Amino acid sequence: MSVTMPTDYKRLEALAQLCERLKKVRAFSFSASNGPGSQTNWRGHGRGDVEVTSRGAHIEFAEQAEFTDADGNKVALENRYRWTRCPDFVRLEHLRREEPVLLFNLVPVTEHGFRHQAPHLCGDDTYTAELLLHNDEIELIWQIHGPRKNERLHYHYW
Repeated sequence: MSVTMPTDYKRLEALAQLCERLKKVRAFSFSASNGPGSQTNWRGHGRGDVEVTSRGAHIEFAEQAEFTDADGNKVALENRYRWTRCPDFVRLEHLRREEPVLLFNLVPVTEHGFRHQAPHLCGDDTYTAELLLHNDEIELIWQIHGPRKNERLHYHYW
């Protein structure tokens, strides 16, 4: 006799809703700020476009933006990310030089909220993330803490 665990349909629905919303993203904005103890100058805001490609369980974002730092300097930015639907979470990877770098497995914690399953460690730095689904946007908030860093990246996708 086998015992089956009940399925958490609200978690499955949240994951499905996130993936459908990610496929519809076309633009984003973000702000970068640093807190006490940060030795970086990663402060400012950016806005840009997202080209979305969907293949099976994978949703790729090709982001292009113009970032304006706190001193008014403008910098062109490009990033590629891959979101992957997994049974219990959505995986977020940075596609750097064609090699995926795992950032986070985002697990649903509410019907519209997700949190990193485990922090991402990069050298001495620790990255954490939360994602919120709103009616008209997806909000992704990163925190980066390390010996030289105390930063917050706040993304809005629509």
